[in-house]
Amino acid sequence: MKIKETLNFFLNLKNDSVEKSEIKIYDKYIGILSDLKNRDLTQNQIQSIESELETLNLNAEPDNRKKYLKQKLSEFQKFLKDKLALVSEGYYAGIGAGTGIVLGSIFSMLTFSYFGAYSLLIGINGGMILGAIIGGFLDKEAVKQGRVITN
Repeated sequence: MKIKETLNFFLNLKNDSVEKSEIKIYDKYIGILSDLKNRDLTQNQIQSIESELETLNLNAEPDNRKKYLKQKLSEFQKFLKDKLALVSEGYYAGIGAGTGIVLGSIFSMLTFSYFGAYSLLIGINGGMILGAIIGGFLDKEAVKQGRVITN
């Protein structure tokens, strides 16, 4: 599917839908596709994106359309990240916060015998905050490089 055709497909789905959770998914597709349509992409990049849209088979009629399209959205975002180095807004902050929680938990377990319950509070929250800060810096760098897709 062409980018513009896919964009029109989701605009039509959005207009026909009343369920807020479905509209939210359609809006994400619409935001990404609008951003891609307005970018200065090479012909190879456009062909690659359109080939991926074809592979995703977005106009299929599954039993649970919302679940199907949500899964395909994740696949499409992964494709954009892996093949074109394009990420969604806040991508690195989310990854950083998640990683910070894991590392903070490990730190908390290691220091629990010394600090007690406070180590859990400090370790997990501190790790999450530190991870989100580092991720925020990476997000700002991605914006400067023009690699962020608004959705």
